[in-house]
Amino acid sequence: MKNIRTLIIILLISLSFSTFGQNDSRAIDGIGFDSVFQNLESGNFSGTVNGVLIVKDSENSKSLLDFQGSFAKLEIEKDEHEVYDTSYKKYSGKTTSGKTEIKYETYAYANSIGIEFKGEFYNLTLIDGACDLVINGLEYYYESEKSTEYLIIRITKEIELINRYDSKIRKAIKLLPNSTLVFAINRNK
Repeated sequence: MKNIRTLIIILLISLSFSTFGQNDSRAIDGIGFDSVFQNLESGNFSGTVNGVLIVKDSENSKSLLDFQGSFAKLEIEKDEHEVYDTSYKKYSGKTTSGKTEIKYETYAYANSIGIEFKGEFYNLTLIDGACDLVINGLEYYYESEKSTEYLIIRITKEIELINRYDSKIRKAIKLLPNSTLVFAINRNK
């Protein structure tokens, strides 16, 4: 009888951990960002963005957003409190038409991605209290040359982005697999 009671208690404890623990499939453990800009406290850098984003809207319509040598920038904003990092790294760029803007941000071990799409801003951010998780399905790589650093972003599975909380109607869009962007940022100001 005592063994059965112990077994039931262990089972209930295990169930409570899986039910109430943080288990968010949108996030995975962060490993940091191997960027030449990582330890800078502030600065503004320009460059270009190339690639394509495949987006599915809330009505399941697909859009192909192209970035062909479009203007891009990296703004490094100092964190006055330096809780987990010295600064926020904010990348942004526009589509070839200039109608859509992409934003990608890193802080400590966390990241976020957002897109201004059809007049509304949608995003997913994991820059939060712990800053130790990155977006699941978003791979990032840094390659560097003497005068340029390349940030390569690949979408490997659907990533849902939600519009702002203050929007009258909550909507979502999805970034689809095979979307790829390359930010080429000049290392000189």
